[in-house]
Amino acid sequence: MSEPPPPPRLAGESGDEAYARERAPYFRRPVARPQPAPGTGARDLLLAMRAAGGPLHTLGAVYAGWEEMLGRANQTVWLAAAGAYIPFGLGATMRTLLERRFVDVLVTTPAQLTHDLTEVRGLHHYQGSEAVDDDRLQRLDVNRYWNVFGDEQELNTNDDLIAEFAATLATDRTYTAAEYFYRLGRWLATSAHLGADGMLTAAARNGVPIFCPSPGDGDVTGDLAHYRKRTGRRLVLDPVKEILDMVALNAATEDAAGRAGLVTLGGGAPRNYAQQAMACAYMLDRADLKRYNYGLRISLDPVGTGGLSGSTISEGKTWKKYAPDTTIAEHFGEFMGPLVQITQALLERYAGAPRREPLAVRFDGAGRMLATVGGREVDLQATYGYT
Repeated sequence: MSEPPPPPRLAGESGDEAYARERAPYFRRPVARPQPAPGTGARDLLLAMRAAGGPLHTLGAVYAGWEEMLGRANQTVWLAAAGAYIPFGLGATMRTLLERRFVDVLVTTPAQLTHDLTEVRGLHHYQGSEAVDDDRLQRLDVNRYWNVFGDEQELNTNDDLIAEFAATLATDRTYTAAEYFYRLGRWLATSAHLGADGMLTAAARNGVPIFCPSPGDGDVTGDLAHYRKRTGRRLVLDPVKEILDMVALNAATEDAAGRAGLVTLGGGAPRNYAQQAMACAYMLDRADLKRYNYGLRISLDPVGTGGLSGSTISEGKTWKKYAPDTTIAEHFGEFMGPLVQITQALLERYAGAPRREPLAVRFDGAGRMLATVGGREVDLQATYGYT
């Protein structure tokens, strides 16, 4: 008996024209093979990676979206960042992003601002190891941040600095965290404590507001509690007004024919705080806001937990945080190494270009946020009707 014919290996027939037409769109873009070479810059590699596949493509797409955002007229860039990026050595990278106005608004944690304050004073974090006896480190007053060490004796001296700064603040009104960090950055720049430039000083100098979702969760603000105990002076931070300031800032941007986009590094409270600056538009009766038009994200948080940190940008559209026309790029991975590469690539792209400044913020003596948008300074409280 003869052998039966083998079953077909393909689902369709190569001669079937309808089959061929339906297949064709899947083979239009061959995966590129990025070629490292002497003299090749970070930007060229990242753009080449965008034409590849897998994580090479997603990281390249995040970079391409950031570069594209910076090239748009009247576009503001929000950056939400969480994680131990300052102890790990990203202080100069973050300062560069602020100084060159690759970022117009920063949302981060008070823990990182505490570490930034330490480095602004000229103090350091130290290379270490996780293969240590943590009980011994506790006895020796050595803090550990994974494989980095911090001198707790040095860190504790921030307490006296905050007390010295707090003495310059008034007790007959409240401060938002953004105003507090603005005034701290300006005070540090002219104080005897200045040892280096950092996020606090660069942001205040360049009119970049720093918003903080959990102002009591770090020594840079938490030391105010110790100051109150020592002096009896009641300095009060007002997180409620800060929410309104954030929404008003986005309203002012759109009212000046601009748009705002959001880059998220990590997850946690900074991510949600930055996103709700659009979701809370109803608080100012501004349901007409178009929402963020870019959603770029690098994070290790998985989507399957249902938590905010791992949620996709598209999911955020359902919460009124992003616009239907949002440009989305998401890379699953840690962000610190890529952020150095991205910053270098942006420096290469915009070398010699005039510095963009779609937005600049300052605070008046009464704590009102004044935003210069589209060449005009706007009193946000007066314009959008809140106290």
